[in-house]
Amino acid sequence: MPHDRPWYETGFDADYPLMQTFEEAKTEIQATSAEWLLNLNPRARILDLCCGYGRHSQAWSRAGHRPVGLDLSADLLDMARERHPEGIWVRGDARRLPFARAAFDAATFMFVSFGYFAAAAEDLEALREARRVLRPGGSLYLDIKLPSSLRANLPPDAAFTIGGADVTETSRIVQTPEGERYEIRRTLRRPGGRERRFFYSVRLYEPEALGAQLQEAGFGDIHLYGDYDATPLAPDLPRLVATAKNPA
Repeated sequence: MPHDRPWYETGFDADYPLMQTFEEAKTEIQATSAEWLLNLNPRARILDLCCGYGRHSQAWSRAGHRPVGLDLSADLLDMARERHPEGIWVRGDARRLPFARAAFDAATFMFVSFGYFAAAAEDLEALREARRVLRPGGSLYLDIKLPSSLRANLPPDAAFTIGGADVTETSRIVQTPEGERYEIRRTLRRPGGRERRFFYSVRLYEPEALGAQLQEAGFGDIHLYGDYDATPLAPDLPRLVATAKNPA
């Protein structure tokens, strides 16, 4: 790893949202997918795990739900509070949630916010914690990249300008002792010469492995889809969307 500290402790600072500009347009689609696939009741209590600057929580608030956003990044939580002062934003680690048992109707890992940790056992800890804070019958929604599609459509090295900053980016799939990870290295240069380097690394889960991980965490009624609209899984589809329930 390029950093002494885990990459996810340093990689999500005030510059990060600039790189999400292209994803902003998909926020409503992603948030609505979770509402629909989980069949949420009105005013559902939703735990938005690894919420970043809170774009999905804000969409759920507009829809009348009661989300709580949790993230490790103080910078992104500050931005979430600026955007949505009425929201509830909590700093914390998904492996050790600061919430009571059965506090939520639903929990979500939106847009590839699952798989950050170095060991798969740590991902399992996060899933078990999510189940702990779900009420009996509560639901989990998880959205990651489908490995087969990513391998076939790995983004080429790129250079572009966004928000007045020059960006260079490389994407690779790397083999580790615990399986494949998708890694992005990005350099952002602001006017005046200020430079910021980013590193991003996420574990790739095959559908069978993700289903097994959810089952080991104690979830049931597990369903896997190929896109936000519940399209059946297929090797060429970009997403791996999972839903699961905390058994009653």
